[in-house]
Amino acid sequence: MSIKRRVIKGKKYWVIDRLFRRPDGEVERYRRVAQVQTRPGAETEERHIIDHWLAHGTIAPLVAAAKPAPKATKKTSATWDEAVKHFRAVILPKKKPSTRKGYEVALEGPWLSKWSGKPLSSITRAAVEQWDTSIAKSGVKASTRRNQHIVLRSVLRSVGPLDGEPGVLIDALPSLPRLPHVGQSAVSAPHPDDVARLVSENDDEQRQPVWSARRKKARLAFALGIYAGMRASEIRGLRRRDVDLRSKTITIRLARVAGEEATPKSGDAREIPIDPRLESILTEACKGLDPSAYVATTYEGTPWSDNGIWAALRRATGRLGIEPARVHGLRHYFASALFGSGADARTVQALLGHSSLEVTQRYAHHSRDRARAAIAAMASVALIMLGCGASASVHDDDNDDNNEDNTCDWRFIDGCVVRGEEGDACQTEYMCQDGLRCDRPSDDRRTWTCVLDD
Repeated sequence: MSIKRRVIKGKKYWVIDRLFRRPDGEVERYRRVAQVQTRPGAETEERHIIDHWLAHGTIAPLVAAAKPAPKATKKTSATWDEAVKHFRAVILPKKKPSTRKGYEVALEGPWLSKWSGKPLSSITRAAVEQWDTSIAKSGVKASTRRNQHIVLRSVLRSVGPLDGEPGVLIDALPSLPRLPHVGQSAVSAPHPDDVARLVSENDDEQRQPVWSARRKKARLAFALGIYAGMRASEIRGLRRRDVDLRSKTITIRLARVAGEEATPKSGDAREIPIDPRLESILTEACKGLDPSAYVATTYEGTPWSDNGIWAALRRATGRLGIEPARVHGLRHYFASALFGSGADARTVQALLGHSSLEVTQRYAHHSRDRARAAIAAMASVALIMLGCGASASVHDDDNDDNNEDNTCDWRFIDGCVVRGEEGDACQTEYMCQDGLRCDRPSDDRRTWTCVLDD
């Protein structure tokens, strides 16, 4: 086993000990105490090391960066910039490309830059609370504010004491305030009609052959998000060998961020059955491609940049006159459609590659149409049991001589449920007479009424 529990100086540590053979035949050994002292944490770190070796053919930079710090006396005047330099040299190389990019954006951003040039001793609880107040007053999103705190803590921990070992630049970590709370954001998915227009846009290939070809390439990327639920990074990293048209499956092995490839966000590969609506698109796109070639590329044949698919989607929604959408929103549509078709949460979790079922459950609450259908079905059973036909009107039995609360109560005449006429309030189509449906006019988003079913 490459991850072992060993006793060092009287204490037990998780240790990563693995051999790697370079292309020239030389063997390199990585044997270091894991940064996170849990088995899952050590396994994650090992995967990052393997990813680095697969990408570069050597682990020399990681071995050099992971060497224990010298036992020299720590500088009492160590600054934030020195801590960031150490963090970039020792910790960041082991992170996934997408994670490294996020850390770099934060480190170069306006908020963490405020610590530049200041001694680490000045980062106290009071100073951080004042710093946090300035971030909150700026109006940035709660998630952005929380991320600044996470990066601040990560940098300080990289130079502080760990598991009884002395710190590199500081003897003790400062007491810091709690991380800002981030509420659960609402899941937003594009409307099915907008999705259909995105993947079926017609172009004049004779008059605009180049633009038509560019848009066709973009539609392939959109379709992979809509019908396979792939993340943008996974779309960029999809290769021909990962698409099996015979067994009709896509295997998600890699994600591409900032020009680098690594394992997907969950750390594990997954298989996705090819949707029939995606099969013809993929069959055409895969014609003549080498096994190592990228499937979803730009018109020039190069991999999409990190913002390329998003920019193409923004142009497409503007051109078609539909609601703007994020690339991740296409994945939301896929998840919501799965729940709407009756898929269970575990199946959806596996298809999306979520590490936590809690994340997957967010999409279950988004299937409003499914919820309405369930209520309607329940109402239909009640009507059948009562043996009622169409009746004259719907009665408001609140005895308030109005129906301002926009609710409608069932009323019984001779043991039968009364069904509404055109214009009567309703909650499901079964509260309306035959030939009518329950809908809401565009000028009133709250009131549901019986209208002609045309």
